[in-house]
Amino acid sequence: MIVVIFFSASYVYNLPFLKNQQGFVGHVLGGWEVAGILYANTGSHLTASLSRDPAGLGLRDPNTFAGGRPDMVGDPNAGAPHTIDHWFNASAFAAVPLGEIRPGNEPRGTIVGPGYFRWDASLYKNTRITERVNVQFRAEAFNVLNHTNWNNPASTSLTSSSYNKITTARDPRQLQLALKLIF
Repeated sequence: MIVVIFFSASYVYNLPFLKNQQGFVGHVLGGWEVAGILYANTGSHLTASLSRDPAGLGLRDPNTFAGGRPDMVGDPNAGAPHTIDHWFNASAFAAVPLGEIRPGNEPRGTIVGPGYFRWDASLYKNTRITERVNVQFRAEAFNVLNHTNWNNPASTSLTSSSYNKITTARDPRQLQLALKLIF
């Protein structure tokens, strides 16, 4: 059974103090707003594949149901080290023997890839200049906790040098500032 959990939550909150921005103190200390988005997902479900076409059956495409899959001889997630050099238990797969004309018995989505966690946060300062003119200062942080989110490991060829390795990660923390005139 394949279970994938996706969670996301967003928020926007106008700080309640000095909302009317009366006087100098109101303009300086009022008009603050915080916002953010939180993402948390379990890992993607991946399918191992062979680099060779078993006996010319036209099964090279691992995305088809009967793709060039290996035989599954164990659980690829049990005892998996979950490091960037060895994400899953690669000994759970074996190539289809050369004399046999059949696809492997591995079901789809047996390998669970790395999960994903990210929190984006923003702080806004809204300042009223006149009744119709406002200035907004924005400070935004994407992946504010700088959590490393790995991409999926290579699972496309049992004989590839990158097989079972994670070679890339998603974006690190990014900060940006902006000033917006609203009229």
